[in-house]
Amino acid sequence: MYILLSFGYGEDILLIISILLVLLLLLVLFRKKLLFQILAKANKWLLPSMYKKDIKKLKKGEMLIMAYRYWVTKNAI
Repeated sequence: MYILLSFGYGEDILLIISILLVLLLLLVLFRKKLLFQILAKANKWLLPSMYKKDIKKLKKGEMLIMAYRYWVTKNAI
């Protein structure tokens, strides 16, 4: 953690953690399905589409994005 902070990435990590905590709080406070529907719409605009790519040739980051999109879509339905 100290190495990340010395290179200036600590602020990014703290921002990501705070965003995740806010999303978790929203998940608890509001209805789960509505939150996931909003996330699904945001994913459609923000994250790249991977429907034409071969699943076997995806990189680790792309696999993570695909798994996240699947999780959000599954919970939005």
